Amino acid sequence: MFQIRNECALVSTEIPSAVFVGAAATLAHLGWSYRRTTDLDIAVEVAGEVDEKRLLELGYLKDTQTGDWYTPRNVKIDIYTDELNGFSVDEIARDAVEVEARRGVCIRVTRLEMLILMKHRASLVSDVQALVSHKYESVDWQYLESITKDGVEFQEIKNVGRALGRE
Repeated sequence: MFQIRNECALVSTEIPSAVFVGAAATLAHLGWSYRRTTDLDIAVEVAGEVDEKRLLELGYLKDTQTGDWYTPRNVKIDIYTDELNGFSVDEIARDAVEVEARRGVCIRVTRLEMLILMKHRASLVSDVQALVSHKYESVDWQYLESITKDGVEFQEIKNVGRALGRE
């Protein structure tokens, strides 16, 4: 996991408004040891930080056939500048939290409750289960309910906690 932690720290210095979503955010919330990932997903509030010219100047590489981007260290990176799983990049950035990626270096990651909801909307059941199971006491259930689309979505997530014996 050190490579991904280190990569997150480096990307944060290169793209200061980056907020990690996806697997890196899940790992950050779970202590960097839950599962492996080979790519990064970031939401970027300042679109100018990720325009093609700037990314190329930073040493990022674009696969001309697929359009995929890679960091200067050859890690695939998906960059979101509009919305992700029903949340605007502005909302994601506003509610982001800081987590230590390596000694003395913090990165911004999606707030736990928003991440749980994003994973739920993407049908990533194992990630939802891990986050709810390991972080149940840390979840702000009122905030989570306030950002769900409806009561059904909220109850589905609460049911994960019940199924895992957390409630």
